[in-house]
Amino acid sequence: MKLKTFLMSKYELPEKFRPVVNLALQKIFSNGISGFTIEKLAAELRISKKTIYKYFRSKEEFVEAVLMYNFDQMDSAITSIPDDPDDPLGTALTILKKIFELTSKMSSRGIYESKIYYPQYWQRIELFRENVIQRMYGLFQKAQKQGVLRQDINIEFSINILMKTVQEVFQPEYLVHSPYSLSSVISMFIDMVMNGLLEKRHEIDFQKYFENKPSTG
Repeated sequence: MKLKTFLMSKYELPEKFRPVVNLALQKIFSNGISGFTIEKLAAELRISKKTIYKYFRSKEEFVEAVLMYNFDQMDSAITSIPDDPDDPLGTALTILKKIFELTSKMSSRGIYESKIYYPQYWQRIELFRENVIQRMYGLFQKAQKQGVLRQDINIEFSINILMKTVQEVFQPEYLVHSPYSLSSVISMFIDMVMNGLLEKRHEIDFQKYFENKPSTG
């Protein structure tokens, strides 16, 4: 029986290899790259190191492939969010929620070490960030034209502040000790920030954008 495969950057791996990748991502983002080893990963999964080295020549090659796979997943999650021409601000909030969810899994150490040791990966992250900012800019412009956002705000500055806050504040070290759920934290943050951007005659129930809706599939 032929195994199903999944792409991981330039690698095509059997579907049964996916748990290896997912656990590796979890370890790298939780504890950093420097302390990550193939030996520990294989031991936790109760597999042989040879299972991993069958596809990768070194730890460095494996980690880079795992990071690139994570980028592809993140990029796909954001680009798959459709634009709603009638509610551009709602689209922007949906994108922000997804970014919060994705970045909250990454520790400061994991982010720092991936930037230092894997510049190619980080270049893709920076390009991804620029693309998200450009998309958010267009959505905010549409919301401003609809009279939802204040006319006197600087959209580019506002978006950069939002993205910078995501990067600096929404880290697992904070979320672990927070008495609130991730959705609640996101909702409160967006409520505080966005109410300062909206025209006074507008009042939006931001909570509805962050409620966990049952899947239809």
